[in-house]
Amino acid sequence: MPEIGFARWGIGMIDGRQVRQRFQGLMALAAQVAVALLFQTAMAAAQEPYFTTDSLNTGLPARPGTVDLSTPMSTVESFLHHARQSDFAAAAQALDLTDIDVGDQAARGARLAEQLFVVMDRKVVIPWDSLSDRPDGWLAGPSDTDATGRARRSIRLDLLDLGDHGVPLRVNRVKPGDAPPVWLFSRQSVDNVPALFARYGPTRLEQSLPAWARNRAFWGMYLWEVLFVPLMLAAAVALAVAVHGIVSRAGRHATSRWSRSLVRAMKWPATLAATTVFVGYSTRNVLVVSGVVDSIVSPLVVIGYVAAATLAVVLVIDEIFDRISATNPNDLAEPENIHLRNIATTVSAARKFVIVIALLLGSGIVLSSANTFQSLGLSLLASAGALTIILGFAAREVLGNILASVQIALNRSARIGDQLIFEGHFCTVERIHFTYVQLLIWNGNRFVVPVSYFVKDAFENWSIEDVRMIRPIVLTLAQTADTEALRKVFLQIIETEDGEDTGPLDKADVRVVGHDVFGQKVRFELPTANPATGWDIECKMRERLIEEARRIEEDTGRRMLPETDRRHLPDT
Repeated sequence: MPEIGFARWGIGMIDGRQVRQRFQGLMALAAQVAVALLFQTAMAAAQEPYFTTDSLNTGLPARPGTVDLSTPMSTVESFLHHARQSDFAAAAQALDLTDIDVGDQAARGARLAEQLFVVMDRKVVIPWDSLSDRPDGWLAGPSDTDATGRARRSIRLDLLDLGDHGVPLRVNRVKPGDAPPVWLFSRQSVDNVPALFARYGPTRLEQSLPAWARNRAFWGMYLWEVLFVPLMLAAAVALAVAVHGIVSRAGRHATSRWSRSLVRAMKWPATLAATTVFVGYSTRNVLVVSGVVDSIVSPLVVIGYVAAATLAVVLVIDEIFDRISATNPNDLAEPENIHLRNIATTVSAARKFVIVIALLLGSGIVLSSANTFQSLGLSLLASAGALTIILGFAAREVLGNILASVQIALNRSARIGDQLIFEGHFCTVERIHFTYVQLLIWNGNRFVVPVSYFVKDAFENWSIEDVRMIRPIVLTLAQTADTEALRKVFLQIIETEDGEDTGPLDKADVRVVGHDVFGQKVRFELPTANPATGWDIECKMRERLIEEARRIEEDTGRRMLPETDRRHLPDT
């Protein structure tokens, strides 16, 4: 019995230790959870989802019940509603007037609310999709986007150009003392309202318009805009035609070749720049267009400036390249001009690099300016991923040819002025463009060949390294022909010919390469030093050999040319 009791006691001791170990584990887990909660609480306290202030707009009268500042959306809606009713005293409740003396807040707040309404009505396209209707500003969406998936205390409505820099228009969540937090137009945005109004407010010309012209028409535009924009576009077209004509006449009357080239290069950039300046000045200083029209005009103005500058750089450099390199393919094809062919091909490659870099820089400037015109710019950026996939798939051949043209320019497998055989035709490389190579055929016609052909397929280039070659002339002679006599004549002709087109003599030879019932096949191996004249020399040599064969036949009575009697032909 004592042994049994002792055993029971031992088992009980083991169970007790297990209980204590589990209890200690639970305590450790609870401590970790408590530390994590304390850490999260500390982090939340370190960055509360609102800004704190001791007092807020104490100089304004009591807030009307129609003004709801509990959410970002309700704040903007309340402001616009009361501003459209010309109740700017109530609209001022949506402004953070902390930087204004308490005694001036009522008067200045109403005036600032009116000015802000004018600025927003003209230049701001409100991003309603990013305005939450929750007090914490939470907006559902992907967690990797700053505007969604978290509580917010500041939301940017737009970024407005203030001349030398851009200023954001924001609504902030502010907690005054122990009162609940509210959403207001930020104090920094309120401070910038006078400057924004001076820039985007109605001009003197607009203020002088009759009242009916300042009424709303459609799509949020004023009636004067419906009349002004078409007239402005017509004037812009007339200005473009005038500038183009003036620059063209200036180019024709230029005295030097360089000045004519530069004026010719600046013809289209100057036209585009003048038109862009006119449209930009008209919509910013003559009559300031509203946000709907501005969301289209502003991106086009930026694109116009960038396009004019890019086009000017590309065309001017293009003219410079044309002046420093030879462009006549016939002159470049001369064997002694191999260095000119290298220079022309290098210049062609440099021209492509300049164009590509200019386009990339211009595109980067336009896209980086998208924050100035969010309505269109950000929509373009938002669809950039899908557009990239679609355009990349559709333009894969074009992009491949562009890369192939760069590869050709680097490895110089086909240089400008090189002479080659393409599909059985003797051609000269006339131009190497981005996507195709222009070949000049000997008869004056042109072949337009994709650049990728010269990268993935084999072709015969007669101008790489040593341009000397052997041109075979195969004649069919009679079975009894005196081949040795004709060999002597052939070598004598080469020796007396101009050495610039034929030679050297030690490369010439005459071989009997075959025979049949028609006669023996004799190959005369003609060395030529110039691919451009090789064909002519070959034809002349063939003609002279046939004449010499007839002369030998007449002098010796030994048949040199094959019989043409049908009796000697084989049965078919």
